Amino acid sequence: MNYLIPTLLLVLTCVSGFADETNQPTPPRRGPAAAGKTKPGKSSQKTTKPATSSGDELANEPVEKVNDPWERLNHTTFRFNDSLTIHAVKPIARGYEHIVPQGVRNSLSNFFDNLDFPIRFGNNVLQGRFVRSGQEVGKFVVNTTAGIGGLFRVSDHVSSLADVPAEDFGLTLGRWGFSSGPYLVIPLLGPTTVRDLTGYAGDFALNPLNWYLIFTNYGLISRAVGYSVSASRFVVRSPGSVRTYEQMKEAAVDPYIAVRNAYLSHRAAQLEK
Repeated sequence: MNYLIPTLLLVLTCVSGFADETNQPTPPRRGPAAAGKTKPGKSSQKTTKPATSSGDELANEPVEKVNDPWERLNHTTFRFNDSLTIHAVKPIARGYEHIVPQGVRNSLSNFFDNLDFPIRFGNNVLQGRFVRSGQEVGKFVVNTTAGIGGLFRVSDHVSSLADVPAEDFGLTLGRWGFSSGPYLVIPLLGPTTVRDLTGYAGDFALNPLNWYLIFTNYGLISRAVGYSVSASRFVVRSPGSVRTYEQMKEAAVDPYIAVRNAYLSHRAAQLEK
């Protein structure tokens, strides 16, 4: 029991991290005719992204020869995660949106995004992208000072600091030459690959919001404070998580394939930036 809550919070943190990466403006809804053209394909065949607007990063590149050797098990896990999202995460997200004003939600989201600076900076350094590393430092300084602790994303109004692609350790491993490996659907975590799952561990260690798991063992931070911060981060990012998930499976004939292809396409597009 001593490790149950930290483990669940770790997984929920990963879910929130993924939502934050892929949260994009809502694409236009496809009509029934367009949706009817989408056919499930076998994992050994070439599959393509769902038809979406050209600016949608969730499906930016075609997916070639999807590596999904555990498709049956992944399907089972997908159904479990789908039910959990609909019956647990979505009500939390909707309640949060109903209670907290939009402006406050935006500020809280900006605050937690600003605290993810070590992840983005560290991975840019590991990839040898020193210009982007400097941009991340600039964003953090500007948003922390002029943005009042990161509550306001002032860097969006600075041309040299706006639209800097976010980096994570999964992308770092990809640029180091590691293949993505088999596609996986993890309980609670959702879609990932063997490479990205490994990357989550590195990003978790780089995120200062997770360091309480170490400090609580020495009494430097109370468990209540650490758990409260992680729970708050999850709630703040839950609307983006649900919105992203619904975008990926919207109007799909086979939601499993739609989510799988959207995730893999998005990660492939990120590697090209």
